[in-house]
Amino acid sequence: MSWLTAAFAWQSRAVMGRHVRLYFGDWPIKVLPPALEPVTMLLAFGLGLGAYMSSIEWRGREVSYLSFVAPGMIAYAAFMTPFFQALFSAFIRMHYQRTWEGQLTTQIEMSHVVWGEILWAAVLGTLYACIVALVLAGLSLAGVVSFELIRLPLVAPLAFLAGCAFASIALLFTALVPTIDHMNLPIFLVIIPLGFASATYFPIQHPALVAAATLNPLYHLAEGLRGLLLGGPVAYHLAALLVLSLVTIAVLVPLDMRLLRKRVLGE
Repeated sequence: MSWLTAAFAWQSRAVMGRHVRLYFGDWPIKVLPPALEPVTMLLAFGLGLGAYMSSIEWRGREVSYLSFVAPGMIAYAAFMTPFFQALFSAFIRMHYQRTWEGQLTTQIEMSHVVWGEILWAAVLGTLYACIVALVLAGLSLAGVVSFELIRLPLVAPLAFLAGCAFASIALLFTALVPTIDHMNLPIFLVIIPLGFASATYFPIQHPALVAAATLNPLYHLAEGLRGLLLGGPVAYHLAALLVLSLVTIAVLVPLDMRLLRKRVLGE
């Protein structure tokens, strides 16, 4: 079975279903934080930076800073959630709980475990992004931010695609780091640099950051969502997001499978 067809196998869905059942066992505790986060962040930016930057220039026009930053919050939720899920949570299931070893004694193979982790991380990231989007939609109706709400459903497929790519990056570190204490390395090597060069909360203007952002899927996700929700051309950023995500998945998923098979099974 090829690495790609394994994504559609029932075993991969079974692995993901296991995570879904555990997650929704206490869903109120896990849904409340992402719902409150955008409200907290908007209050912080509105009362803090918003007092100094009431408007910002974006693509040749003035938009309020809160309207600029709101799509970035959605993009950041779609980035952080799958990355941490496929990094810390997957490592715990692999190393401490030995969940993967139990799954591999059944009809499930390592390719199914990897795809189950990626799909679950992407689904959870999409869920969190949609929760943030719904909260921001309510704030838009209240006049706090300005959105084109008719395009809001497009958040889900974009977040899912990007979430699969981010999860495949995180699983690479899960396969490589020797202990959970070494998780600081991907945080400082990947998460922080991608976040800085992403235009999620602040526009990027330095030529070096602009150049680096062209290879940053988080940047294209943030700018693509911003173009969709605020109105503006989005073809370039959506095309770049599609290409970067598919290339990342095509390169890293087979590598993740090979490295994790060697780590877990010694093959």
